[in-house]
Amino acid sequence: AYLVYFDKKSGSVFTYDGRETAPAAATETLFLSSDGKPLPAAERFTGGRSVGVPGALRMLELAHREHGKLRWSQLFDAAIAKAEAGFAVSPRLAQSIRSDRYLPHFPAAKAYFFDGDGAPLAAGAILKNPALAATLRSIASGGADALYRGPIADDIVRAVRSEPNPGAMTATDLVGYRPLAHPAVCGIYRLWRVCGMGPSSSGAIGTIATLKLLQRFDLPSMPPLGADSVHLLA
Repeated sequence: AYLVYFDKKSGSVFTYDGRETAPAAATETLFLSSDGKPLPAAERFTGGRSVGVPGALRMLELAHREHGKLRWSQLFDAAIAKAEAGFAVSPRLAQSIRSDRYLPHFPAAKAYFFDGDGAPLAAGAILKNPALAATLRSIASGGADALYRGPIADDIVRAVRSEPNPGAMTATDLVGYRPLAHPAVCGIYRLWRVCGMGPSSSGAIGTIATLKLLQRFDLPSMPPLGADSVHLLA
């Protein structure tokens, strides 16, 4: 996760980097087979092999500590209620469940997204997640440490390191995660100062570079969807 924060009083723009990191045991051969060739896509992207050390919650905790207004515990009330009461599976979610051929190979996912007869949940089915509600309660009362240390962290590591296609994450990886805070990447486009997330994101760099390329053209005189403006933007 990334977060861009604008402080109106000072005019400053800060960014918080909660991007996942590779486990310490990851090497350049992580996605290669024993003969040095790239693994098939299914072996690269499913299971624990491609799972990074999660950063979003640590980042959000840091941003809240520096700028939050509500109590940390209040931030989870709505999500806890939704997880306990459940929600109706949307047509889009139902289609995603039906079309994902890997879900049935992971027992926890199969138990959650398929019914008692082994059929994928249909649109309109009520999907509840009391385990998520319990996890959110732990985080609401214990902060991000509830996820990065202790029983929940142990469960994360166990799941990532389980078959099929286990990863290399350890409890030490979770304990050692640190979010980053940096000034935003900014540039001037015509009359405006444009700011956004810097590395490890490419968003602000790409956007500002594009705007700088466009700045020399008289875009206001061109119809928004005309051939010239569409060509320049592309």
